[in-house]
Amino acid sequence: MTTILRTSSFTLVLAALFAVPASAQSSQDSNQGFVRKTERNARASWQPVRVAKNVDAAANPAPIRREANSNSDAAKANGAVGKTYAVRQVGHAIPHPPTGRTVSVIEGPIVDGPIYEGEVIQAPLDGQVALAPIYGETACDALPMGGCGCESASCNGGCDGGCSSPSCCNYSAGSCNSCCGELCGPETWRPCVTLCLPTDGWVSFEYLAWWQDGMELPPLVTTSTNPNIDQADAGVLGRDTTRILFGGDDALTDNFNGGRLRFGFWLDKCHTWGIGAEYFQIGSESESFFGNSNGDPILARPFVNINPATGSTREDSELVAFAGSGNTRVSGSVSARAESELVGGGFHFRRLQGGSEGCNRWLFDSCEQPYCSRTEMRIGYRYMQLTESVGVTENLTGISPQANFDINDYFRTQNKFNGLDIGWNYRQTRNNWTIDGQLRLGVGVTHQRVDINGNTVISGDATNPGQHTFVGGLLAQPSNIGSYDRSEFSVIPEFNVNLGYQLNDHWRAMIGYTFIYWSNVVRPGEHISRDLNPGQLPPAQDPLEGLARPEFAFDSVDYWVQGISTGLEYRW
Repeated sequence: MTTILRTSSFTLVLAALFAVPASAQSSQDSNQGFVRKTERNARASWQPVRVAKNVDAAANPAPIRREANSNSDAAKANGAVGKTYAVRQVGHAIPHPPTGRTVSVIEGPIVDGPIYEGEVIQAPLDGQVALAPIYGETACDALPMGGCGCESASCNGGCDGGCSSPSCCNYSAGSCNSCCGELCGPETWRPCVTLCLPTDGWVSFEYLAWWQDGMELPPLVTTSTNPNIDQADAGVLGRDTTRILFGGDDALTDNFNGGRLRFGFWLDKCHTWGIGAEYFQIGSESESFFGNSNGDPILARPFVNINPATGSTREDSELVAFAGSGNTRVSGSVSARAESELVGGGFHFRRLQGGSEGCNRWLFDSCEQPYCSRTEMRIGYRYMQLTESVGVTENLTGISPQANFDINDYFRTQNKFNGLDIGWNYRQTRNNWTIDGQLRLGVGVTHQRVDINGNTVISGDATNPGQHTFVGGLLAQPSNIGSYDRSEFSVIPEFNVNLGYQLNDHWRAMIGYTFIYWSNVVRPGEHISRDLNPGQLPPAQDPLEGLARPEFAFDSVDYWVQGISTGLEYRW
């Protein structure tokens, strides 16, 4: 057919240039009709062949459908004989066709028929290896082994070759085979009048095991290892016998459990434009302490005593449980709790920037393998919220004066980020494996809020019967109690990488890593001041002598969270 087609094309050119006579024109029309008839017959007789796995080579001979008039000498001259080539099948009819197969070229007659894995075929015209039957309109060119650097014997047949990824990578103009791991839809997306899903999209859910930057806390609860220590030194920081029970270090450093949902759809069948959204949440995680004692062991709340008269400072403590002699005995309990919760979300538009296919070597490959890739840019809106709190509660009974005290300190911070989200996505597909990389940058404003509250309830006092509630606990006093707000410029860079395996046409399993950094956030530990003017302790002095301490001041820090994720993705 090739020889006849070339003759026909040449005859048509001569006819147009030299105005051949009518008899020659008639002969040419007859010849052209013969060519078209032959081509139509060939098309009608051709049937796509699905290559089955585990085919018995002995029961199914190995030839492939060929053109007539082959010339093994030409094939030999072009260096085809003795080499191994890759054959693949692509197209829409089989979204995930069989992986690439290898065939060897030898000299001999041309025989029609299907091709089977590992079989030997005869050399065709000009030394080119023909493709196996193609499902669909566009085929990827067969990649010879030598094209991937796998011609040497050291590969030991380990290189598959060919376009064995789930879909072909033809980035030519007008082609829609640019998906590279996507399921290209047959039509452009159209809005639904009734409730239905977009015709071409994705959804994924991932379990998150993340770690965050620990919450730095000042010492909040202490004890003394010597039960006979003097009252002035019990639980006071800086003494050799004092031990910190809660605070004084980073809290909430264990892993957080959470989940992330991502979904979206494509706006065109070639997967050039898409819109997506996501939501994730980790927490609410907590770290807590509880201690109860009748005096042994000692329980105390450390603070820095600001002398009302001179303004000088010294380490001091409020006793929660102390087995002193005479009127110094006190018993009770103290509990402390730190909590943190992080949520985020947003939406984005994504656009295909380009793609490629070629050969490279992955980590455990002995030689290079074919791959296809696509690169996308994204722009959208991003929201994140970090909410944290620290609370300390005391319930104690004193002897002198005889009374019951319920003391509460509560510190809460909240950060809300709203801003522009720009990013870059990259995906590379090889066989059933995919690797995705993503870089994102959020640029916007973080609204910071700090809430401080405290109170003391005194009951059972013989000199002042009844229950009395006062503003102020220990480290939360009228001088710093309140709600404080401000907005700060922030950036949130993020890095993601995922390794995926295509389970079937629609489902993909994934495991990945995420790192997020957030500048200018407020956290509770930075807003707990241990400076205290004892004159503010309920019932407070009126008027207050000396400095009003503790006081409030904004203190911004940086925050990060990172961890692994596992999940499933569904595409349709």
